Amino acid sequence: MRVVLIVFDTLRADHVGCYGYPKPTTPNLDALAHEGALFTNCYATDVPTIPSFTAMLTGKRGITTGVVSHDHPESIITPETRTLPELLAKAGVLTGGVSSLYAFKRWIAKGFTHFMQPDQRTPATHIAANQVNELALPWMRSHARRDFLLMLHYWDPHSPYSKTPQGYIRRFRPDGDPRDPSNSSLDGLRALELMYFYAWDTAAPQLQEGITDLDYLVAEYDGGISCADDYLGQLIEAMADIGLLEDTMVVLTSDHGEAFGEHGVYCDHMDAYEQTARVPLVVWHPGRVGVRAADALVQSIDLAPTILEAFGVPVPGDLDGRSLWPVLQGQSETHHDLVVTNQGLWSAQRTMRTEKWTFMQTLSQGMLHERPAAELFDRVADRAETTNLLDVQPEVARHMQERLAAWLEERLQGRDDPLRLAAESSFAPEMVRSKLAERRKAGEWPPKSLSRNGNVRSPGGLRHGFRDRL
Repeated sequence: MRVVLIVFDTLRADHVGCYGYPKPTTPNLDALAHEGALFTNCYATDVPTIPSFTAMLTGKRGITTGVVSHDHPESIITPETRTLPELLAKAGVLTGGVSSLYAFKRWIAKGFTHFMQPDQRTPATHIAANQVNELALPWMRSHARRDFLLMLHYWDPHSPYSKTPQGYIRRFRPDGDPRDPSNSSLDGLRALELMYFYAWDTAAPQLQEGITDLDYLVAEYDGGISCADDYLGQLIEAMADIGLLEDTMVVLTSDHGEAFGEHGVYCDHMDAYEQTARVPLVVWHPGRVGVRAADALVQSIDLAPTILEAFGVPVPGDLDGRSLWPVLQGQSETHHDLVVTNQGLWSAQRTMRTEKWTFMQTLSQGMLHERPAAELFDRVADRAETTNLLDVQPEVARHMQERLAAWLEERLQGRDDPLRLAAESSFAPEMVRSKLAERRKAGEWPPKSLSRNGNVRSPGGLRHGFRDRL
């Protein structure tokens, strides 16, 4: 028995072909979904990357482990916090991982028999899928006769999208000049100074070249997805050549999505709204997993108990996640009554989703712009969460608020809420504000108008180091 867990960083579900995206971003992922189980309502428990991976690997929410942001000390994950690879290794299963996340937090490697870091001379978020496969494929060949878990982390969709090879961008590039001064699709970004400063200096430095077309940035993002998907195809072909497909389960998901203007967020994942919280989840294992589209509400914390059960390893009773096998084998159409997502780095938001409703609390706006303290959305009629029904449906809002409060009280058991503690510190937004103030004082912000050659003066600096830290 083998399990390959593949995480496409920053992959929003609605940019995947099998989730209805009309552009050919993911033919290889789609092929897996066509022969396996596709979960249409999978949500990250914690956003962004470090909290999300921690939840995946421990089967526990950030409010349980305390990991809701990026600036936690290494000691927050104690030796008593058992991880998925740790539990498998104890049962005799070989565990391997390929990711640069060790450079962020060492606990990501906790319990892995072999944890391989791609080229450490490359900035962590710039690691390309081919670099991951260069380590993964030889490892699989060497251990083909062993039971193993292998986790692969493809960064390619993550910003800055300018790192995407031009050949992939051309697959999706829109018609017209991306620097057309009459294009107003990025006017909303320019109106949000803090977000514009961050995008200009860190997330989308293409803006310094006079890019005016939001669709061009989306094309770069889609190109990154397509690049990762091509190397997914290479991985599957290699597995077939090695003879690994007969008794191997492939699990493919993401840590979070990405925003392109929704709720005032551009080229990043600073919130807990639908475009950031909803992620793809495909499970492929012919003979054990039937072909089905599952609408059950599920979360990333469910992966650890699911993989443990796949190996026949007992699932600890203290995990927050639940095994997906009843859904995978068609024994159940439902899973969780509700799912909750936390964002604790760029803002402090908590979102509870049920089959019908989404209830959002904003504890701290952080990088966001004028978000209300509470919002209510109809998930059936308004999946994109564009119309706040808080005042239109006050009884529903009150019920959802009470339900979320009861849910939280039951899990905290008198402990401080880690998300509220994160809201009080708010270190990432404050770092951006501090840099913005420095540029203002130095007369380097706002950027000057477009010059004759169509370029915008670059203030330089922040994008080197800050993105690599976070």
